Amino acid sequence: MFKSNLKKRPNIQILPMIDVIFFLLVFFMLFTTFKTTPTGLEINLPKAKTVTQQNEDIKLTLNIAENGKIYLDGDPVDGQLLEFEVSKIIKKSPDAIFIIKADKEVRYEMIINVMDTVRNSGGYRLALAANKEKLD
Repeated sequence: MFKSNLKKRPNIQILPMIDVIFFLLVFFMLFTTFKTTPTGLEINLPKAKTVTQQNEDIKLTLNIAENGKIYLDGDPVDGQLLEFEVSKIIKKSPDAIFIIKADKEVRYEMIINVMDTVRNSGGYRLALAANKEKLD
């Protein structure tokens, strides 16, 4: 019967494109705001003027986060596991130095408990980490 002389124009769907753009925007907003450190744990160390570098070969780091969680070389540990791991390390290398990096907001009691655990396991070489204070 009647044929239309009008050509059918292509139709661009904009809603899926808006969804993709919104997803990319949220993705980049989220992942650029994450703070990462080499160990993956943000610890604000206290400052001191007399900070010295430890030059021993065998250094193990005990991190104590602000919330009180303990990490041995980046792996989370609790009290009993810490004692077991430290005693295992001491058997392999009795001259190991345990560097305690505690957030400046951590209770002093928590630091003493970690030090006691290390000493009870046979580790007597302890060091407390701090950031070097800039001299004016």
